[in-house]
Amino acid sequence: YVCGADSHGTPIELNAKKAGVAPEDFVKKHRHGFDETFKRFGIEFDGGFGWTHTTENEQFAHDFFKSLKDQGLMEQREIEQLYDPIENRFLPDRMIRGTCPKCHTVNQYGDGCESCGATYDTTDVIDPKSELSGATPVRKKSMHYFVKLSKEQDWIKSWLKESGAIQPQVQNFMKAWLEEDLRDWDISRDGPYFGFKIPGEEDKYFYVWMDAPIGYVSLTDIAAKERSLSAKDFWEDEHTEVYHFIGKDIVYFHTLFWPMMLKARGYTLPKKVVVHGMLTVNGEKMSKSRGTFVNGDDYANALGDEGVDALRYYFACKLNNSIDDFDLNLEDFTSRVNTDVVNKVVNLLSRTIPLLHKYCKGRPGSVDGDFKDALMSAEQLASEVLASYRALRFGDAMKKIVEIADLGNKYMQDNTPWVTAKSDPAKAQTQLSTALWLGKLCVALLTPVMPWVSNLAAPLFGVETFTEKNMYASLDATTALGEYKHLFKRLKLADVQKVFSNEQNAQHKKSSQQNASSTNSKKKEKAAQSKADAAGEIQFDDFVKVDLRAAKVIEAKDVDGADKLISVTLDVGPLGQRHVFSGLKPHIQPSELEGKMVVLVANLKPRKMRFGMSEGMIIAAGEPPTLVLAGDAKPGDEVR
Repeated sequence: YVCGADSHGTPIELNAKKAGVAPEDFVKKHRHGFDETFKRFGIEFDGGFGWTHTTENEQFAHDFFKSLKDQGLMEQREIEQLYDPIENRFLPDRMIRGTCPKCHTVNQYGDGCESCGATYDTTDVIDPKSELSGATPVRKKSMHYFVKLSKEQDWIKSWLKESGAIQPQVQNFMKAWLEEDLRDWDISRDGPYFGFKIPGEEDKYFYVWMDAPIGYVSLTDIAAKERSLSAKDFWEDEHTEVYHFIGKDIVYFHTLFWPMMLKARGYTLPKKVVVHGMLTVNGEKMSKSRGTFVNGDDYANALGDEGVDALRYYFACKLNNSIDDFDLNLEDFTSRVNTDVVNKVVNLLSRTIPLLHKYCKGRPGSVDGDFKDALMSAEQLASEVLASYRALRFGDAMKKIVEIADLGNKYMQDNTPWVTAKSDPAKAQTQLSTALWLGKLCVALLTPVMPWVSNLAAPLFGVETFTEKNMYASLDATTALGEYKHLFKRLKLADVQKVFSNEQNAQHKKSSQQNASSTNSKKKEKAAQSKADAAGEIQFDDFVKVDLRAAKVIEAKDVDGADKLISVTLDVGPLGQRHVFSGLKPHIQPSELEGKMVVLVANLKPRKMRFGMSEGMIIAAGEPPTLVLAGDAKPGDEVR
């Protein structure tokens, strides 16, 4: 698995100039930053995260160039280019801005339009301007090298349609290109240019998109040396399967030029060119001013390893081998992770392991024979998860994992092993072990997506890491399970939103409010102020307004039509009996509440709910939440 920083080209040169450093130093700094960020997100590359400005990549670029020349696929032509009369230099495509000659969108680069997707020659740009000086360029002739795509266009078009390497959506995306004759490709640039010099030339360089994909080969070579191998052992092996994962903005280079270059060199062609869409946040293009952009390190620092795994999970839910853009909706992100990961998958471990320690000395037993058909369904779903991974349908894989978790949670709900344990510990052991095995299967299947959670869970089952082989294994009845420790805490929407907020975001919200009606503006400002006040410090007098009382649970029962609520009747001593609807159902069962001396917020304003009146709130703490108990207190005692 190789990747590296695409190091050459005009944007690098321009940004380095703005930063006042040499292009090579500019790339080194950012490559190091990328490497550290990738590591924070659990992403590692064979040979490390590399770059394309290396002696290895330069040599491979020379080799490819020679192969193209030897096969008659390279020729020199004199062309007209745009020249900056103030800076006295030819202008590469990214040093030119102007109006698209196809759709007439203004302020587009000199090689392609971000609006309509068209590609064109710099000399076709309408009203061009130099990015360096702002001057209107003049035309000037220069000798350039061209790869003759026209000579291989029949093969290229056939490969694109018949190889199976290209997604159908991408083929539709490329239809306009394939219906026309392919233009020969200019792979040279005039100096000054940050890149590799073309062999035999003094002031001509390889265009960045000539040597950038060659970086896949040079990076493979660096990684292969760690195994005492070379790039040839992979790129010249007919059994190698090459997968490229790219964004849809660089399809042109990876599906037209690159396969032809590989063919000319005698290297393995891609088995799949997997194209993804772009990411939006809350339905908007990522933007600092809109509060829809966040630096990866800032995100990881704020939300930690759990936040990283959460984001990886959400992205996996959204990816299904499609080029469609997908949205990081912060509310949906928080809700989906909490529902799927916390309430369903982690819940199977957080409830069963402590109960097995409580009633069975931590030792699991065999699975429930009466549940055999459902367990076989779970194994079938697991095999489908693995197939979905390999088919790059990650969203489908996540859905199937949640289906397995649903089987386990329903089994727990139907069998109530915490009740069974009081009269038949052996039967409870079987029930808990059955649910736990399903939970283990889920966490194991999530290993490629949520490595942090998986690595925490694996030692509980006496394994170093989960594998495709050991995930199906029965629980070891001869050895006690590890003591359950926190695996994953519930995400808080406010924390997630805070990561994406900044001064620009606040300013954007303020501007939006000013443009809205005065009534709505006042409502929003009032709500924002109330929230700010609520989040701030309070005085002692504010605290003592909260009446906390010890309360004994007289009765606790399920609420028909509500998956998360428990109907609780409480004895609060001098205050009489109180009725509360508690939202602890996913984590605590009614039978576990009965007889407990809990802490009640006794002066909370009664709330009329669909199921009846709730007259307070039972206090719980932690993730997953556990009851805060009042110990030896008597019903009605104040909690201070």
